[in-house]
Amino acid sequence: MRAAFNVTVAGTNITTALLPVLVSLRVSDKVGTHTDSAELEIDDTDARIVLPRKGAKVSISLGWQGEGMREVFRGTVDEVKSSGSRGSGRRLRISAKGMDTTGPAKEGQQRHWDEATVETILRDAAEFAGVSNVQIDPALRSLSRSYFEMRDESFAAMGERLSREIGANFRIVDDTVILSKRNADYEAAVRAAWGENLHSWDIAPQLGRPQFSGVRSRWYDVENTGWQIVERATGLDVRAIHSGRLSLAGPTEATQQTDSDAATAERDAGEGCVVIEGNTAAIPDGLCIVSGTRPGVDGSYRIEAVTHTLNRGGGFVTSLDLKQPGGGAGTDARETATQPVAPAATSTPPTFDPDVTGPQ
Repeated sequence: MRAAFNVTVAGTNITTALLPVLVSLRVSDKVGTHTDSAELEIDDTDARIVLPRKGAKVSISLGWQGEGMREVFRGTVDEVKSSGSRGSGRRLRISAKGMDTTGPAKEGQQRHWDEATVETILRDAAEFAGVSNVQIDPALRSLSRSYFEMRDESFAAMGERLSREIGANFRIVDDTVILSKRNADYEAAVRAAWGENLHSWDIAPQLGRPQFSGVRSRWYDVENTGWQIVERATGLDVRAIHSGRLSLAGPTEATQQTDSDAATAERDAGEGCVVIEGNTAAIPDGLCIVSGTRPGVDGSYRIEAVTHTLNRGGGFVTSLDLKQPGGGAGTDARETATQPVAPAATSTPPTFDPDVTGPQ
């Protein structure tokens, strides 16, 4: 079976022109970054491809002949680079971003909100940034902030910051911004099975340093003149507790930050990567079911990043960065005895600087 692709630039389908000169095509999308990216490397010996202008619309679809294709990238041209030498010939590299890097989404904004929902904040900032379509997970729309501000901060940077505070994923895709809940129970899942579609794997199903048995945040109660602590258990079998470095504005913000930190700890409990036959069904924050590697490694993982690569000759593979092991990953059922982990510390560390008398 041969890989298939379709590329449109500035409204013109250039797939036929690319067929004899395309060296490679790569599309990457990662959780936690505000936009995805694409790169086309072209044999530019005869300069067959018209040099695209920055900001030109780009659409890329991938798949397999006989099975159809799916759009995996939509955005704008960010950079066009020509290179060449006597030994290696001539190359043209077209780089594109999901976010229009020539537009106002990168402009700083000076504004603030009082007692506003996440939906209100995002829609107001998106309007200034020229992003017309705002899609927010229903679980996140009504979350509120007692105070939120932008100090010469771009919409892209603000979206990433807000998502870290409330346990979300933020993306800009062309004229659409998407705010989805982190670690949600999405139905999207792909398989990575040895002997079927799995080319290679490199997985650490357990990591010690990023794991915490619990997380805590703090806020200063002005009325009662004292620090208040918000805690949440992660369910990870370790002793350490993560304490937020900064104090929050109030109980709502502290709870949201604690939930976000707990989701991060659970996600970072393990990591790895797999390379499978090209599969456009793989999406960031979806699941990958690994099988046929070994006991303790097989199981389900959360997809952190997806990279589709198509090379000259029709080769098409998908690389997946993985996190958040589950479904038996990290546990070898053949273990006959395990050493118990000491219970998590229950004492609360100091939440004030002895050299400062007022709230921090």
